Amino acid sequence: MIGIIVINFGKPERTIRFVKEECAKVAAEHRVVVVDNGSGEDALAELKSALKGLADIVPANENLGFAKGNNLGADYAIKQYGADILLFVNNDMVFTDADVVDRLVAKLAALPEAGMIGPKVVGTDGRLQSPEPYKSFCQSHLLPYWGNLIYSRKKLDEKIQKDYAQTAGAGWHYRIMGSFMMMRAGDFIACGMMDPNTFLYAEEAILSERLKKIGKKVWYEPSVQVLHEHGSTVTAHYSLVRRRKMKLNSEIYYYKTYMGERGLKFAAARLTYALKALFGL
Repeated sequence: MIGIIVINFGKPERTIRFVKEECAKVAAEHRVVVVDNGSGEDALAELKSALKGLADIVPANENLGFAKGNNLGADYAIKQYGADILLFVNNDMVFTDADVVDRLVAKLAALPEAGMIGPKVVGTDGRLQSPEPYKSFCQSHLLPYWGNLIYSRKKLDEKIQKDYAQTAGAGWHYRIMGSFMMMRAGDFIACGMMDPNTFLYAEEAILSERLKKIGKKVWYEPSVQVLHEHGSTVTAHYSLVRRRKMKLNSEIYYYKTYMGERGLKFAAARLTYALKALFGL
């Protein structure tokens, strides 16, 4: 049994379309669990009416964010339906390959050492969004903005591994896109689920580190593909400055807690983003 976990925040139209059009493509036995992150009574009523018989609606009284919301949905799917496979998926995905879920379930079954698996994720700009290598904090948050003072454009792109996803092949990678992540329920529970200390961003990297502790790895499977209208929900509710701040806060937590990084680099990054906001960059 596959538990498909979808987060809804705000207007429910996109979630309703996703469940009716995309989840309907899944042939294997599954249940869809929609966690409504405090969207309000009207949105909740619309979800329940439109998705009656198609999904279970789990209401949260507040916006729990990505990690807590998905934990709530996974817990529900496991306890209510005995789900042994969990798919965490955004409502802005299109299953370009209709059988993407079914094929990934089969691939996961063939890889006992895999704790997580994901497909090729293509953005609306045609660029691949997954997988990603491990990057230090400086690679992620300082070099992209200050590295041109030291390196040529080509060398800087190499340093920050800008095009890693564009040429990555099937196999083990550090992290995959959080918009489409499949796991065994047993592994999800054993690794401690998602870290509730993050609200949005860094969840994939944190899961990678948590999976390492139970001897599991992350597999990227580009033989199947999905299309991602990246950030459509997030951009509708949060400004660019706010999104940058949330991402930086989550990633500082990740680098400190899971990677043991310390130093003035975090203050330097906060100053960098403050300057970008000040000058409208």
